[in-house]
Parts: sequence; C-alpha cells; structure tokens
Amino acid sequence: MMQQVKRLYAALTTFALIVAMTASANSQQDVLGITVTPGKFEAAMPPGTTYNVPITVRNTSFVSNHILASLADFGLSVNGDYEFSKPGERPFSVLKWAAIRPREFDMAPNTAQQVELSLQIPDDKSLNGEYAGVIFFQTRPQRGNKGVAFSARVATKLYITIQGTENIDGAITKMTSTKAPGGQMYRVTFNNKGNAHVYCRGQLTVQKDGAIVDQVSLPSNLLVERGGTRLIQALGKSLPAGTYQAIATVDYGGKTETGGEINFVVH
Repeated sequence: MMQQVKRLYAALTTFALIVAMTASANSQQDVLGITVTPGKFEAAMPPGTTYNVPITVRNTSFVSNHILASLADFGLSVNGDYEFSKPGERPFSVLKWAAIRPREFDMAPNTAQQVELSLQIPDDKSLNGEYAGVIFFQTRPQRGNKGVAFSARVATKLYITIQGTENIDGAITKMTSTKAPGGQMYRVTFNNKGNAHVYCRGQLTVQKDGAIVDQVSLPSNLLVERGGTRLIQALGKSLPAGTYQAIATVDYGGKTETGGEINFVVH
C-alpha cells in the first residue's frame, strides 16, 4: 500500500511540473493552488551584466502553504521528455551565475510573495549563444483523502542569451518510413546546430513516380533545446505496394527551412 501511495504522489508531482513547464510566458498557471509569474523569462545581456529578475509566487488556495525554491538544469530527450540535473552541471547552464532569495517561505491563503533571482553574467568574451535553467517552487506535501499526499510544483524557465551572439541553425539528419497500424509512419530526426532553443514545424510529401500521393503535416511547436536532437513522428495514410519517395521540410525559425528525403518500399 505504501508503494502505491508513493507512486501516486510521484505521478501527481510530475503532472504539476509538466503543466508548469509548458505554460506560456508570463502566464499564471494554477496548479494545485500556487502560481508563478513569469512562467518563462527570456532576455539578451552583454557579458559583465548583473540583472535581477522579479518573480511572483501566489498562493491561490484557501490554506496556508510552505514553499521551497530550488534550481535545476534541464534538457529534452529525443522524444521531448524533460530531463533534470543539478544546477551548473550542463555546459550551457545559466544557474552557474544565479542566486535566489528567499529560498524558503510561508504563504497565507490568497497572498503573493516576491522572489528575487540575481544573475551575474561573467565578463567573458568567449561566452556565446543561449544559457538556460529552471527555478522550481514546491509546496510541502499535504494529506488528502485516503492518506494520499499532494504537493504542487511550478516553475519559471530561464533563457539568457549573450547579446549579439545568437545563431539559429538546424538540419534534418535522418528519415525513416515503416508500416504502422492505420497507415505509414514517418520519422524525421532534427538536430539543433545553433546556439539557442528553437521550435519546429513542418510537412512531409509522399510521391510515387513523380506524382504526389500523400501530404502529412508534422507536429507543430516542437521544442528543441540548444545542442539537442528531436524525433518528429507523423502518421500518413496506408499505401499500396510499391516504391515511394518521402520529402520532409522543417521550419525552425532560421533564415531557410531544412529538408530531407528518402526512398522507401512498401511490400
């Protein structure tokens, strides 16, 4: 029984985190009673800059909450799942230069707390591109029905770019096509070759003997972090036996789109 409770607690906390990390900039995403503004902070700064980021945490519940702030580096897997590590571990972590106060505080119902994040960017001319990190605000677990513990965790995501050094670049590095239930599955691998995060969208055209037989929209707004690789999947219609060509184009916000193509056989 205890193992089931622990698993449920972990699932609830993860759910709250996912909602917070996908909230739009400056939104107030209410997750189990607490909100944070901004949900995402982006800025361009020259080396040697000191900047204070104001963050507002609100307790929108009817009970008091104890809040603990913590810092973490993050990245995405090829499937788009968040991966977290200790602050400063990743090569492009902004948290090496960050301090936050207060780190822990109590909040009465329907009140707000100002938290200050201080960033001190080194005066280092070798710095380039974007540096990232995330600040978590988590409540102390509270007991609910049947003894289940609920804890909310929301986040502010940070993207700090060294002014004048941003480079947006990317490329399709691999494509495959396989039969799948309900149609033909296409997989496109995109590599972020620039030094800042990007969002991808695109389309795929399938031809046979030069004639278009299918057009498939690739998922939109797929986040790819600096140095990251993303697997983009889309299901097309079923195809009769034959030899085909698939041509994919991905728009990632660069000066030009990137493209790729493969020939494949359906048996």
